[in-house]
Amino acid sequence: MEPNLFSGTEEPATLSDIAAIEQQYGFTLPDDYKAHLLQYNGGWPERSIFMEVRPDGEQIARDISDFYSVRYGDITLESGLESLADQLHSDLVPFGDETGGDIFVLSVGPQDYGSVYYIGHEFYKAPEYEYDEETDESTPPAPLDYGAGVHFLAPSFTAFLEGLREPNEAS
Repeated sequence: MEPNLFSGTEEPATLSDIAAIEQQYGFTLPDDYKAHLLQYNGGWPERSIFMEVRPDGEQIARDISDFYSVRYGDITLESGLESLADQLHSDLVPFGDETGGDIFVLSVGPQDYGSVYYIGHEFYKAPEYEYDEETDESTPPAPLDYGAGVHFLAPSFTAFLEGLREPNEAS
């Protein structure tokens, strides 16, 4: 398969740009995603449709319109992390979105590290922290408790990229 070309990319990200994000947020991004950021920092892919296959076999086309860039540009990984920090499970990192406002996220959690998910904002309900009145402490949601409206797409960022098709191929 031909490489999926990206347009509208920003100035190239560096390993130190990526390391700064990892250090600030306390996670390690998957190597395939880092390699992608170093080659294409944000932008729009020529092939943008990923076919989600639901457990019942239904297929739904998911169109990623923007990949977030690191450090440069209007829509950055950093701004996504900042704006969604209180809404997403701490194991999920937003890396792109769909025109209607739905987002694509990458897991940095130990049980599904590197997996890609789609979050439909109309149906999304954030996972809740458990509050203990006796200790006055909150416990974060369990791993993989990502909330309602979160759909598994691919086991890795590479598999996600390889699954992208042109709009006319998606039907």
